[in-house]
Amino acid sequence: QAPISIGKPAGQPAMAWSAFNIYVCSLLLLLVAFLGIAFWGSFLDDFDGWEVGQANGPLWQIANFLFFYSGLVSDVAFIRTCVVLANIFITAWAIFGVPKWPKVWFSPLAQIRLDQLIWCLLCVAINALPMLRQFKFDDSKKTFAVGSAYTELAETMWREWWRRSGIPRADFKSIVEAGEFMELLPGQQLRLTEKVGSGADLDLHTESFAECGHEMEQDIFYYVVSGKVRIEPAASSGRKEFTLTSGYFLDDIALMAALGQTTVAMAMQTAPPKATVLEGEEGEGAIVIKWSQRVIDEKVVRSHGFASVCMKTVVSSATLDSLYSEVMNQDSVDIFTVVEQKRKELARRDLPLNAAMHQRSLCKQFGMSHIRIRDLWEPSPHQRAVNAVVIGSREKAFLRELEEARVSLREMRLTANEALHLSSATLPAIGSASDLFQRSTISWP
Repeated sequence: QAPISIGKPAGQPAMAWSAFNIYVCSLLLLLVAFLGIAFWGSFLDDFDGWEVGQANGPLWQIANFLFFYSGLVSDVAFIRTCVVLANIFITAWAIFGVPKWPKVWFSPLAQIRLDQLIWCLLCVAINALPMLRQFKFDDSKKTFAVGSAYTELAETMWREWWRRSGIPRADFKSIVEAGEFMELLPGQQLRLTEKVGSGADLDLHTESFAECGHEMEQDIFYYVVSGKVRIEPAASSGRKEFTLTSGYFLDDIALMAALGQTTVAMAMQTAPPKATVLEGEEGEGAIVIKWSQRVIDEKVVRSHGFASVCMKTVVSSATLDSLYSEVMNQDSVDIFTVVEQKRKELARRDLPLNAAMHQRSLCKQFGMSHIRIRDLWEPSPHQRAVNAVVIGSREKAFLRELEEARVSLREMRLTANEALHLSSATLPAIGSASDLFQRSTISWP
């Protein structure tokens, strides 16, 4: 088998160069067109020749200064503010008779210009409406429509998730409302896959849809809200049994892969683990939230916000704590349990509903929104971070990240299968894990 070379993804430099060429060529075409008009107009009979004219009035100067200033701020709300004010000023200048400097009124040309008013109203409306909504937006007013019986549990979850990832309530709302709260009895088993039909109408970009005959199967994920769940991994995965308590995910390894974070554990997981609800001290079962792979794709991965990034952080940090608990010495397990209980207590304590909102004053936000002079020549991709969420660039980047992760996962699974075969056939002759690794098929540049 040929070595697998892991290198840089192709296509990105070409895409950036193509966009640069289109932008430059468009500007050059406009310049040529205007020069052509100027050349043509210079030979008309009613043209008296070129001369340096008097500067336009203060209203026109202020309007153009605002257009100029909109390029110096990176916050979309302040950019729209500059555009709205600039359109108002330049409309006033046109209606007041396009006065020259230093006047603000010129009676011979002052008149109502309907075209100017219509374009001004359109520009102001399309910029002012989202601008005012941005300034008025209050994340603390978002509520979670999960049913009165689970509202307090959802609020507790948001507090813990915010302290793990800083997730806004608006993004958490889309995640928690996409799930299904389930109350389970002791001894009840959780299904980690389910059939979803023929697959004809499914978006099969994800590896988590597996063909089973003429039907398709998708992964099912859970978040343990309360109670305990005993996990029995497949024997071929090499993992031992463990118990999940509140605040952890099932199957966390598969969910991390669904969110674009490939792991060796997922590559070695040949079958979903077996999950059984344990009986609590008072005979109670467990409460979990259930998401299907399709829901994760539609409501989280393809969301135009921070849901995917924040959920990945929450799952990763929870999985890290879960794995750490399994490598503790037996003498330290009790200490870990006490510390973990304290962590949950601190993470779930009261939190202001506006915790994810801007805490700085509007003036401070305006000051911090200004770009550096160096950014004009060496722009950072972070300048388009807000726009990327809106126009879907971030979504496409995240989908590419998922695709890269799934390609890596496929290759790691091939390596895991080969290593498993070698270990069962020739491990006594190999002598060590390092010798086995030397025989693997991955080639690192």
